[in-house]
Amino acid sequence: MILKGSQRGYGGNLAAHLTNARDNDHVEVANIRGTAAEDLRGALLEIEASALGTKCKQPFFHVIVNPPETANLTRAQFAAAFDKIEADMGLADHPRAVVFHEKNGREHAHVVYGRIYDSHTFELGKKAGQDRPAPIAKAKNMDHFKTRLRETSIELHQQLGFELPAGLKNSQDRDPLNFGITEWQQAKRLGEDPRDLKRLIGEAYEFSDNAQAFNAALEGHAMQLARGDRRGFVVIHHSGEALPLSRFLGVKQKDIRSRLGQPAHAQTVDQARSTLADKMTAAAEKRMGDLKRQQDKDRVPMVDAVKRLKTEQQQARQSLRTHHDTRAAQEAKARADRIRSGLLGIWDRTQLKLGVGRLPREFAAEIESATKRDAGEFHTLKTEHVTDRQQLQKSIRLMQEKHRREREKARATLGYWLTLDRSSLRAELESHQSELQGKQSSGRTRRQRPTRKRDKGLDL
Repeated sequence: MILKGSQRGYGGNLAAHLTNARDNDHVEVANIRGTAAEDLRGALLEIEASALGTKCKQPFFHVIVNPPETANLTRAQFAAAFDKIEADMGLADHPRAVVFHEKNGREHAHVVYGRIYDSHTFELGKKAGQDRPAPIAKAKNMDHFKTRLRETSIELHQQLGFELPAGLKNSQDRDPLNFGITEWQQAKRLGEDPRDLKRLIGEAYEFSDNAQAFNAALEGHAMQLARGDRRGFVVIHHSGEALPLSRFLGVKQKDIRSRLGQPAHAQTVDQARSTLADKMTAAAEKRMGDLKRQQDKDRVPMVDAVKRLKTEQQQARQSLRTHHDTRAAQEAKARADRIRSGLLGIWDRTQLKLGVGRLPREFAAEIESATKRDAGEFHTLKTEHVTDRQQLQKSIRLMQEKHRREREKARATLGYWLTLDRSSLRAELESHQSELQGKQSSGRTRRQRPTRKRDKGLDL
């Protein structure tokens, strides 16, 4: 279980993100507790409203629970993981919302906790442990939550029998091509793979010992080095998008400056964009545009196949939920029919109300068994759906790999063209051409001078 946590605000935006059915195959709001509202948006807005009387600007603690790609967890296993997370983070009694997402044949969960709670005792200072005169609303302190989540993640991997990823065994062994939401969003806008961009920029940086060499290496991939607005380096994509260098390298700014020097010595973003715009010929733009249009055309059958499969699976799941609801109502009626009438019926109802006796035990066991049965049926159907989606994803990955190779080849060609069009090289060629023309002109002059002299002598 890879756990990624963050503190944040804006409950309405968070609810919209978590219920986004456009970018996910399936979205399920599985559980909401600790709020009067029963819908996700209402629950998050309620938590946000509870923070108005405090200084807290980020009343949510959002945890993404991402199992290994080959794992197929049941909802009971997910629930046990959630219980451990909130126990380790001290959030067991806090409001909580759980949302499951399925995307590209993988399932992950989002757990959102409300940080606001009523403090009845002093927690710091000389009065620590003593009762307060009146409870006050406070936000749960989430200091060092990344370290604590990492420890919890290791324990969950061990409990569930999953092999620990190299990055969890040793943080120095993390995959350098891993990317965050910011890099993914930028790459998506550019029609690029974020791992490709990180790899290309990383390789150019690794084999460069100064800013000039780094910029020359970037030019080979149709990119430019520039200084950003926040006193840091950025890489300008040939489309004009500015990529923050520290994010795409995973290196601190001070380490970048020690190798490349001060950003003030680099060209500005506008200058880099202007340079790329001047060099981008109509032929180059047409080549990149044709490639993008062809790849968009290749994606259409795959997008249609995903939509069809998504619709079929959603219909199957809705049918299963309807079947479960109908059967649950029938079973509830059958249990109600077992309650006797008359004086014995009063005794049965009294036992059910108090929760003691044979009948309540039988009813509780039957309800628990039915719940497990329904969960098992859902897990079986979900497993079939995930397997089908993974098969389709294999074809999509083959197409994506083909597109990646095409983009890499086109980017290298474009970079070569742009390198040939450098002003310095153009100036050298023009100078060389002028020199040749000067020599040719000088030769003609020397050949013509003796004739003119003889002509002048004859005239005299």
